[in-house]
Amino acid sequence: MNELELRDIHLPDVSLWWPPAPGWWLLAVMLVLLALALPWLRRRFRHKPLSRLSLREFELIREAHANGQSAQNTVNQVARLLRRVLMSYRGRGGHAASTGEDWLAELEQLAPRHGFSDDQLRLLTRDRYRAQFDCDVDGLLRACESWIRNLPRGRDHVSA
Repeated sequence: MNELELRDIHLPDVSLWWPPAPGWWLLAVMLVLLALALPWLRRRFRHKPLSRLSLREFELIREAHANGQSAQNTVNQVARLLRRVLMSYRGRGGHAASTGEDWLAELEQLAPRHGFSDDQLRLLTRDRYRAQFDCDVDGLLRACESWIRNLPRGRDHVSA
């Protein structure tokens, strides 16, 4: 028989797995960046800024007023929203039961440049309980929106 002279098995000179291809380096960098950003992303999507939630609820009140809701109901809803925002920032202890001038002072402390006039403050405290009253509800809504937009940026996250 013919015997052919065959060469022995030829092995590659370098390892096939090192150095990795550029795509593997890119994947490794993206995984490291994702691992570093994960805590921030988790906080970002789990908590919502209080001012954004308050403005969203405020817009619902404004739409209801534009659709014909009575002025008294609108003023009552604005007062409830302001009280909830105050309790969210300061906690329930002592703030949930505050009324009158104490409540107005707490509103002033939370956002000093709120823009409420004396008539609007009186409307939020005493006059909203009257059977009939004339007021500038649109002015109150503008002042309330300004107050919410001027809320401090500190601990303003609420769990969703």
